[in-house]
Amino acid sequence: MASEPPNRVSRPGEVACGSDFHLPPAVHLRLEGHFPNTVGAGQNAVNGTVDVSADQAVKGMAAPAVDAFLVRQGKVVTTPLPQDAMGVRFDLAAGETKSVVAMGSLVACGQAGGHVPPGDYELYARFVLIPDDGVPATAFGGPWPLAVRAQ
Repeated sequence: MASEPPNRVSRPGEVACGSDFHLPPAVHLRLEGHFPNTVGAGQNAVNGTVDVSADQAVKGMAAPAVDAFLVRQGKVVTTPLPQDAMGVRFDLAAGETKSVVAMGSLVACGQAGGHVPPGDYELYARFVLIPDDGVPATAFGGPWPLAVRAQ
């Protein structure tokens, strides 16, 4: 099994390798994920979609994909994949829902790296919206169960 990074104290919403993960307070955006329940061990990533909705209209910029990451026994075990893309326009009317592609790594973020071992995980999603007028809003969704099974 991969060596675990040292324990560290984390802030709610912080996604740092090996740290405890705590959902931050909800923002005006809601996320509902659609991911497989099971993936085979040895895969590099898990893909799905996330429905983003809001009670109030929002207009701004966001990454073209939602970040996804895994937590096991309360600790972050994979971190979001880097996105080398320009932001895309993201406008949402009050009550509207938009589906956004989501990708999450299945490679452990610890020093040893390698694929996450078979077992049961919690999958979370993170979506950052930079509004035209205001402070960036980071919304989280999950947890959704994800079982990694030996092939």
